[in-house]
Amino acid sequence: MNRSFDEFAFAVTKCMDRSEKRALLTAFKTPAGFFGRTDKTILGMDIIKKESLSILREEYGSRLMAERYREYFSDPLNGISFIYDEDFPVALRHIHNPPVALFVRGRLPDKRERLIAMVGARRCSGYGRLFSEKIGKVLAENGFSVVSGMAMGIDGYSHRGALMAGGKTYAFLGSGTDICYPACNRDIYEQIPHSGALISEFPPGTGPLKQNFPDRNRLISGISESVLVIEARERSGSLITADLALDQGKDVYALPGRITDPLSAGTNRLIWQGAGMIRSSESLIMALKMEEEPLVSEELEQALSELNLEKDEMVVYSCFDFYAKSIDEVQKETGMTLLMLLRIVAALCCKGYLKEVFMNHYVRNIPV
Repeated sequence: MNRSFDEFAFAVTKCMDRSEKRALLTAFKTPAGFFGRTDKTILGMDIIKKESLSILREEYGSRLMAERYREYFSDPLNGISFIYDEDFPVALRHIHNPPVALFVRGRLPDKRERLIAMVGARRCSGYGRLFSEKIGKVLAENGFSVVSGMAMGIDGYSHRGALMAGGKTYAFLGSGTDICYPACNRDIYEQIPHSGALISEFPPGTGPLKQNFPDRNRLISGISESVLVIEARERSGSLITADLALDQGKDVYALPGRITDPLSAGTNRLIWQGAGMIRSSESLIMALKMEEEPLVSEELEQALSELNLEKDEMVVYSCFDFYAKSIDEVQKETGMTLLMLLRIVAALCCKGYLKEVFMNHYVRNIPV
């Protein structure tokens, strides 16, 4: 989508952080509304520092900014989506410190798409490569869109799997969308904009700086309904993405591996902590489809009816399953006050019906 020069200049400037940009948009609605005001009016609102405003005015009037604008939109695949736009991903509006604008090469997912994130080790094993490609392909064949970070290893193979199936895939980058990193993924870098999009909150020309990738990871988990961790060491960026997903109330699945394999240490630990185990691509698809349309078997209904629980306890217990779920998520489902919900959860834990597997994340337990 082609944007005005005001919008482009506002999106690419680095003299303000996200919170300052959001405050300006709250006050002036659009970049045009901001640039049309006097410095005295803007500074009087105590939203932006005088030095930042001076830099922004200088950038706005520079020949370099005009050249960057023309160059960026000379490619019809390039666009920018602002947080106030209708096509901006709704899920990303509600994450912590949401992006103000996304630079897009391709097309953003529509509201009906089911987005599944796949992450894992850069230096993956043959086992990881096999399953990331296979799962990416099966997800695409079943109507899911694959989200990842186009990194070397699991990320790249996940994108390739989706592309092999002719499905949609979205790559969130830790650089500008005009920079292919790593270079070994040039093939999918060229393909993805025609089957999804390359997406970044970093302006064109931004290199793949180390500090950019944690920010990138929060977008991968934030836009996706579930996160699949294919291979991960005990301490890895993939586990950070999994933690972000849990904080955002998303389901996490992990591919198990040999206990002697360092590349499976992180995924095995996730499973031990309550993440869903990927036993096969078929069982994964079944689980993901059940999330869309929760099904309660007759056996489960019978078991629930036999539980010795109070009415409120039954309501809360029925919200949990055998994958970790957060207190915040259950509170939204039940509409209970936090104090009441915590009291009921504590009672269910004491009775053996729930088990805490992460901080404030619980799974159903089978009482002994």
